[in-house]
Amino acid sequence: MSKNFFANPFIIGAIFFILCVVFEIHGSSINIYADILNHPELNGEIFGHWRFIRSDEYNVFTPFAFSQYFTNFSMISDIVRAVPTNMFIVYGQAVWHPALIYRPAQIGYLFLDQGSALAFFWMGRLIALFIVSFKFAEKVLRVDKKLSLIYAVMVTFSPLAQWWWSVNSIAEILAAGQGVALCWKIYLENENKFSRFLYAILFLWCAGIFIFGIYPAWQVSFGYVFLFLLIAVSLENSKSIKILWRDKIFWLLGFLIMLAPIAHALYVSQDMIATAMATEYPGQRLNLGGKYSPLVWLIYPATIFSPFTDELNACGRATFFSMAPLGLIIFFYVNFKLKRIDFLMCTLTVIIILLSLWTWFQMPEILAKFTLMGQTIPERVRPAIDFAQMILMFRGLTLIDIRNKVFLKLFVAAIISLITILVISLIVPAWINFDEAVGIFAFTSVSVFLLLTPLTKIRTVILIVMMLTIGATVNPVAKGVDTILEMPVGKKIAEIACQENSKWLSVDAPISFAIMYGAPSINCCNIYPAFENWSKLDPDGENFKIYNRYAHIFAKLTDAPTTFSLVNVDVFEISLNPNDLLKLNVTHIFSQNADLEKFSLPSVSIRKIYEDNGNFIYKVN
Repeated sequence: MSKNFFANPFIIGAIFFILCVVFEIHGSSINIYADILNHPELNGEIFGHWRFIRSDEYNVFTPFAFSQYFTNFSMISDIVRAVPTNMFIVYGQAVWHPALIYRPAQIGYLFLDQGSALAFFWMGRLIALFIVSFKFAEKVLRVDKKLSLIYAVMVTFSPLAQWWWSVNSIAEILAAGQGVALCWKIYLENENKFSRFLYAILFLWCAGIFIFGIYPAWQVSFGYVFLFLLIAVSLENSKSIKILWRDKIFWLLGFLIMLAPIAHALYVSQDMIATAMATEYPGQRLNLGGKYSPLVWLIYPATIFSPFTDELNACGRATFFSMAPLGLIIFFYVNFKLKRIDFLMCTLTVIIILLSLWTWFQMPEILAKFTLMGQTIPERVRPAIDFAQMILMFRGLTLIDIRNKVFLKLFVAAIISLITILVISLIVPAWINFDEAVGIFAFTSVSVFLLLTPLTKIRTVILIVMMLTIGATVNPVAKGVDTILEMPVGKKIAEIACQENSKWLSVDAPISFAIMYGAPSINCCNIYPAFENWSKLDPDGENFKIYNRYAHIFAKLTDAPTTFSLVNVDVFEISLNPNDLLKLNVTHIFSQNADLEKFSLPSVSIRKIYEDNGNFIYKVN
């Protein structure tokens, strides 16, 4: 086959994607259940290990996705929460609705089995983000292929993307945001009418994907970065206004058609949206900013050790390895030393300053609402700033030439490394010790130096391997989902759920396990409050603020009266008197506690009906 065939990222990506789907290769931490439920022989991990901290993936998103197989992918499910639940908006799942076109990675669930569909979802997003990032760097940032490849690796396998990979639409937000800027640039520069309208359609599709991500904390912060990129691309093309005016009818109709499925999905989900917006968490969120030090965007190197430790705050640390402040240094050098105005670098610098100001100082409430910044939090804005810094750096590298200035490159690399170490030790001293400081200095200085040098093949490979080390090692490489499909207690749950009109409670056991077998589960993650359940136990509403939230719900049985207790902002525990099992219409309990029969009362029988390797099913009468 020709060299051009292998050089085409779309063909390579398509082949790799098909192979992954056929062989059911994914990066989910779903194999955690093989260990938790004492069946390690069912663990399908090939490389790496599941991440306990990614509970939003293996305990929420993936179980929700698998539960949809038992509802024929209906928008409303009675499996999650054991009451009618909208499955399309919060932690949106695959459903039969036209708006699913804006969640393309989930389409695989509609026609593939669980293992192949999980691979479709996981690897499809990975490949799409990589290819879009590569073309974005090549076309929008105008860097060469080596730098485009490095950029694609640094985005796709960034600590931020990998630690948050399966949830909160981070892959879609990054891919669609870059896709919007990429399509917009090609649209403005294309003279061929057919091609221009093709890229305009792709622009609208990417915009729909970004909008339907429905996670404002990421969308708002990254949205401003992509908005300023669009402004820069428009400024670079003096004919942009003329072209837009000429195609105004197309754009008007295009936006209406693009928004119609989203508007319908939101309309039919308005009751659920109203409930979610009125919750204590996250519905009452209105952040005014002002939490961070002005130097917070220099702490990015602290994330490089997270894949190799048991750090509980790995997701909080995760961001882009931006090599800041290299981008700003290049910006000032280009604009003031070389006196060369670059629209893209200027607009990126402006948004970096504006977002940084928001993290440094509180803004008035009315401004926070108007700008939508009140819907995000500083922890979500910092990665957006780092992302903008990284883009700024790559764009700047195409405008400077320091090939023969080895001492200068070594000096810059060393200074950046020392500054980041100093800032980390001052702002978050718990994140760094002497050994880590040495590691940060070595990793940061080498990567900055390599990026500033003419990239030979060997230097490119070294830099890519370094970037893969801090991101690609986060999630496991796993094959299939035998952990779920072949789990004995899961098969028994599925059998009971199929034959009986059951309602389940998980006690001292994984709370979202049963829903993967079609078992309606009261205390699986409640993505919005199930007042139908909790009002039966709390008719006076004394505990309303505890259960009126997005929540992981842990249950235990007690001889005392039923009580609710708030454990964390998104976790509460219910200590349940056996008599109240009847109020909740509980028919079965899934547990890893062998002694629940002792809670039987004359009015309530709790009888063990199944046992396997420390996993138990109880019948409640």
